[in-house]
Amino acid sequence: MKITVVSKNPPGGRCTLYLRYAETIAAERSAVETIYAQSGDPVPPPALLLNGRAVVPADGLLLEPVEVQAAALAAGFDGDPRALLAALDAVQEELMLAWATGAE
Repeated sequence: MKITVVSKNPPGGRCTLYLRYAETIAAERSAVETIYAQSGDPVPPPALLLNGRAVVPADGLLLEPVEVQAAALAAGFDGDPRALLAALDAVQEELMLAWATGAE
């Protein structure tokens, strides 16, 4: 599976979240490619792409762990789906706590 994150440079909140989601999906099975967006690029940051297809947040703002899990499974993730969702949830919770406390 090809995992790509389109990010600002330096990455901000959502870019960091998407990069950590990507690293969680990769977990020694795949490499994560990070592309730092330039003005006018066809895919604006932040974006998470699996096998070249963007994972689009249902609310239009922030990818939720269940959305990332579903996209990873559809893209060929062959690990334990429940463990993946638990790991993605942990990533989101950790970053949300860091954002809330200013400890990012």
